[in-house]
Amino acid sequence: MTYKISWPTLETERLIMRPPGTDGFDGYAALYADEDAARYIGGQKNRAQAWRAFAGLLGMWHLRGYGFFFVYEKATGEWVGSIGAHYPEGWPGREVGWATAPAHWGKGFGKEAATAAIDYVFNTLNWDTVIHVIDPQNMPSEKLAQSLGSTIVRTVDELAGFGPMDLNIWGQSADEWRARKA
Repeated sequence: MTYKISWPTLETERLIMRPPGTDGFDGYAALYADEDAARYIGGQKNRAQAWRAFAGLLGMWHLRGYGFFFVYEKATGEWVGSIGAHYPEGWPGREVGWATAPAHWGKGFGKEAATAAIDYVFNTLNWDTVIHVIDPQNMPSEKLAQSLGSTIVRTVDELAGFGPMDLNIWGQSADEWRARKA
């Protein structure tokens, strides 16, 4: 049996966000090959390991109907990062997470794409709350979470699939998000 699935594409002023495809895999693999970029997103991966993680991103779309988007810069077509909804088995809540390629750090793309992803989960998926799982040493991600209006709601000392680690769980409700945007 053959069937066609139609997944959403989001657009912002400078970005196009769409479910992962093989056209973005080289950027994704390069992100995980970079020690600094991969430090807080599960660690460095070789290309084969990145492929397995990439397959997991695709699986999330098929199993949950949402997942991380691959983000591209409109002006250049360059792969910017992977940002979107994340809720695997055992996760501490429904998350919007982000990882951007080092070449695009400091351009505001993370906030622009995360804003679009949060709008999507609240307005289309009808989530009541959203979290961001962040290592407290990852100051740029904590700064981004704060700029999005999230606050630390709790801490955890273990993460499903990753084992023991101390993490901050940032988050906010849909009502808080909408009130900030009003």
